[in-house]
Amino acid sequence: MEMELKLIEAFALIMRAGSLTKAETQTGMSKATLSRLLRRLEEELGVQLLSRSPRKVVPTDAGRAFHAHCEALLADVSGRWETARHEVQEMATGSKGRLRILADNHFTTTFVCNITRIFLEQHPNIRCELDAAGREDSPRMEDVDCYVCAEAPDLPDVVAKLVGRLTYGLYASPAYLKANGTPSSPKELTAHTSITLRKPEFASTPVLHSEQTSQPYVSRFSVSTNDYWVMKTFCVDGLGIALLPDFFVSPEVNFGSLVPVLPTWKPERRRIFVAYQRQRYAAKKLQAFIALLSESMGDIKASNSCLARARPTANDYVSTPAPR
Repeated sequence: MEMELKLIEAFALIMRAGSLTKAETQTGMSKATLSRLLRRLEEELGVQLLSRSPRKVVPTDAGRAFHAHCEALLADVSGRWETARHEVQEMATGSKGRLRILADNHFTTTFVCNITRIFLEQHPNIRCELDAAGREDSPRMEDVDCYVCAEAPDLPDVVAKLVGRLTYGLYASPAYLKANGTPSSPKELTAHTSITLRKPEFASTPVLHSEQTSQPYVSRFSVSTNDYWVMKTFCVDGLGIALLPDFFVSPEVNFGSLVPVLPTWKPERRRIFVAYQRQRYAAKKLQAFIALLSESMGDIKASNSCLARARPTANDYVSTPAPR
């Protein structure tokens, strides 16, 4: 293809100049080289394109027809080259391209979703894709630019950058506490139902810490799920007490559908990482996203506006008599 393009360029140069001598003067390419390329092109096509004389060249009918295609082809190549050059330069500066993000499910529709929105406002020419981890259709680590997670994957050539730490707390709905009482110490949790993750982020028995001492978090029995959103919804619906990230339940606490339980007792803060393949960090778009992610960890509660509300029960519906 490269050789064919050289032949076409040589033919177009000769046609524009009107002679080999003028083409040599205008381009700096020798007449011998131009003549050789022209003969090669005619051999490739199997037709004569130009009638040569010492002073000028005259195109044949085939030459005129072929010249029209040549100019269109060269214009298209030139336009595509400029488009490609502009695009890769924008990608090199981080102002264009695709950024694919993977995140743990309680981050995806809350914190990372909000950070992605801000990032798109700052970089409108970058296309972002945000996927939740832990699903059958979730992309693999090697297929994404970065992974926001609580557990850094142990994979070769993957760097895990600490971006912040999450605080957790115990929460319950007012209805649950009204029906079951409010515990005043961790020991009283043994009389309550807990809502837990089937794959816990903490040890099988989380430890709660106060300023003076520590106590294990042990409940009477638990309702389990493999999803943080289901866990929070169960909590709002009054099924029990849940140990959840503080930022994740901030809308429900502000709304009043959840309240803190034993607020002075907290587990260890959880580290939050952004993991990425080492070679991908050269991309400025990824550097900019990680910088924004790190900056936003300080005000993570402000990034969550997704409110889980209690499911209506029969008592929530009041029949109104039909007008007579």
